[in-house]
Amino acid sequence: MSTRHAMVETITAFVCTLVAGMSLLLPIDFGWTSESTALQLDMLAFSVPRAIAVGGVVAVLISVFATTMNHAMAAWGSALAGIAIMFVNHLAGRHASPAAPLSTLNFVDSIAGGMLLGGIAAAVLRGRMQVFGWTLGALASVVVAAALPVPHPMDLMDPRKALRWPSTDSPPMWLIGLALALVVIGTVINRHSVEIERRTVELPMAPILAGMLYISVALFSAEWLAHRVASALNLTLAVATTVVTAMIAALLLPRRDGTLVLLAVALSSVGCAVVPAELPRWTGPIIVAVVALGILLGMRRPAPILALLLLACLALFGVLTTPGEQGPLHAAILGLVLALAAGYSFGCAAPRYNPTRVLGVAIVLGSSVVLALRDHLSSGNFSTATIEAGQWNPSQTPMVRSVTAYEMALAITICCAIGLLMLRHWRAPLVLRGSPRAVDAQQPPELPEDS
Repeated sequence: MSTRHAMVETITAFVCTLVAGMSLLLPIDFGWTSESTALQLDMLAFSVPRAIAVGGVVAVLISVFATTMNHAMAAWGSALAGIAIMFVNHLAGRHASPAAPLSTLNFVDSIAGGMLLGGIAAAVLRGRMQVFGWTLGALASVVVAAALPVPHPMDLMDPRKALRWPSTDSPPMWLIGLALALVVIGTVINRHSVEIERRTVELPMAPILAGMLYISVALFSAEWLAHRVASALNLTLAVATTVVTAMIAALLLPRRDGTLVLLAVALSSVGCAVVPAELPRWTGPIIVAVVALGILLGMRRPAPILALLLLACLALFGVLTTPGEQGPLHAAILGLVLALAAGYSFGCAAPRYNPTRVLGVAIVLGSSVVLALRDHLSSGNFSTATIEAGQWNPSQTPMVRSVTAYEMALAITICCAIGLLMLRHWRAPLVLRGSPRAVDAQQPPELPEDS
C-alpha cells in the first residue's frame, strides 16, 4: 500500500470515527429542538444512555460481520450505509416540526453511528497510521462531547428564554457530508479488495458476547445506582459488578485482546470522575494534541500496566485534592493528564483483532457507574441557570466533583490492574519468539505486537 493511500485512509478513519463518536455521545439536535414539548425533551434525555448502548453493540456486530466476510465491500459497504442513514436522518430532521419524536431520531442516529464506527474499523485498520487516525478520531469525539459549549441567549432576565437556548446540528451537516464523501471515495477505490483482516475460529462470537455482556451490564448498573442511595453497600456492589463483568469480557476475547477491555473500563471510570467540563473552549485543540501524543507514545513504548498506574495516580490525585479549593489550574492538570492517559491506553494495547478495538471505544463511550454516581449527587433544583466558562448549565451548579466518585474510580482501576496481571499469567503472548509458529503467528510489521 502506498503512503498516499495510507494517508487518505488515516484521514478518512479520523473524520468517520469523530462523526460516529459525536453521533453516539451527543443527543440529536436541530434548530427547532428547543421548541419541542417538555415530554419530547424528557424522553430524549432518558433515552440517550440506551441509544449509546445500542450504538455500541451495533458497532461491535458490524465490525465482526465485516471481518468475518473478509472482503472490503462488506466493511466499506457497512460504513457507507451508516453514514448515508445518518445523513438522511439529519437532512429529514432539519425540515421536521417540533412535534417530531426526538428520541426516535436519536436512536436512528446512534445506530447509524455504530454502523459507521464498526464498518470503518474493519475497512481501514491495517497499519499504524490508520490505527492512529481511527483512535484519535474516537477519543477526540469524547473531548468534543465533553467540552463543546452550548450557545445561550444574552437576555437571561426574560422568563420566556430562561430555559430555552438556541440549538445547532450535532454532528454538523458539513462534517457528516465530508465523512460521506470520504467513505464513498474509499468504497469506490477498495471495492475489489479482499483479505482485509486475519481470521480465527475464536473470533466470530467472542467480541459479540463480550460486548453485549459488558455494555448491557454497565447500562443496567448505572441506571440502578442512579436511583439508589449512595451507601457503602450499593457502591461496593456497583464496583464489584463492573470489575467482574470486565474480567469476564476480557477472558471471552482471544489471547490477550482483553487487555484493551480492562484499560477501557479503567479509563472510562477515571474519566467520568474527572469530566473537566469547565475548561475554556481554546483548550480543546490542546487536549486533542495531547491525546495524539499519548497514542504515539503508547505505540512506541507499550506498557499497559504503566497506563493503569497513570490512571490510578490520576484518581488518587482527585481523592486528595477534591475536598480543597479548585481552580482552572487544577482542572487543566486533570484534563491534560487524562488526555495523555487516554491516548496512551489505546496506543499501548495492541489487540490481535479489530473488533476488540471497536469494543474498547464502545466501553469508553458507554455508561459508567461513576458517572451515574456523580449524576445522582448532582440532581436537585433545576429552576435556576448558570453560565461558567462558556457552558450553559440549567441547574444551580455544574455536576459536582465527589471524593466518592474518585474513590470508586481508583478501586475499579486497581481491580483492572489485578485483572490484567491475571490475564497475562493465564494467556500466552501472541508471538512466542523462537517458536516454530512464530512465522505464522506474527503481526504485520507495521502494527505493534500483542501487549
